[in-house]
Amino acid sequence: MSQQLISRSSDLKKLRDEGYTVEVRDGHLLIHNVPYVNSQREVKLGTLVSTLCLAGDVTHRPDTHVAYFIGEAPCTVTGVPIAQITLSDSPAQLSEHIWVSRAFSSKPPEGYRDYHHKMSTYASILSGPAEAIDVSVTPKSFVAIKADAPDSVHNYVDTASSRAGIHRLSAKLTDEVVAIIGAGGTGAYTLDLVAKTPVKEIRLFDRDKFLQHNAFRAPGAPTLATLRRSPTKVSYLRKIYSAMHRISRHMLDTCQIRQLTNLRG
Repeated sequence: MSQQLISRSSDLKKLRDEGYTVEVRDGHLLIHNVPYVNSQREVKLGTLVSTLCLAGDVTHRPDTHVAYFIGEAPCTVTGVPIAQITLSDSPAQLSEHIWVSRAFSSKPPEGYRDYHHKMSTYASILSGPAEAIDVSVTPKSFVAIKADAPDSVHNYVDTASSRAGIHRLSAKLTDEVVAIIGAGGTGAYTLDLVAKTPVKEIRLFDRDKFLQHNAFRAPGAPTLATLRRSPTKVSYLRKIYSAMHRISRHMLDTCQIRQLTNLRG
């Protein structure tokens, strides 16, 4: 998913093509191998991190000017911290796999046009002092990054959790299997909520047809043509939520909505 997102988003692709080490992980954008100067005037490498604002499988204009950093406090050539961009020096865990050391705030008058503008600006601020000490260093190192980790159970990146700062909490659900018995009003709304979490499997039990009265009890708005076909509740909901969840025979790896019509016992 992350490499597809980078390839389809002109700003991320531009960052990668210019030599920045770009990674998308847990709904965040990471730029690795950014040189900076620490308080001992040593040149180090750190990682810039930003939340991502997406429109499907491409980036949207950044919704915040704040960026995060993994590394020591970046300094000027004299070893003095760059106070102008410092927002917080408190470590924070943004997701299960992302711990940051500090937060930055540097906002141009017009805001950031895209993620290339945002991340290259922060990279220039941090790497400028480092390049003054060692002319050989650059954030455009063209360092290869390992291939994507296994894809999420979702068909697209969950940026709501990263934006709300609950990615680590949401990740606690990844090994859960949820059974919903009855897909009427309450069951369908429960499915709507559960489908937006990373549970690995959803089992939906209901033999009934999705009829006109169900349209006024369930989330969404079926067409008249759909109601005339009178699908089962499970097949109707499966079609909707498979757009968000990956449907696969590998049940332990992906989220699957099962249609079970002959319940016994």
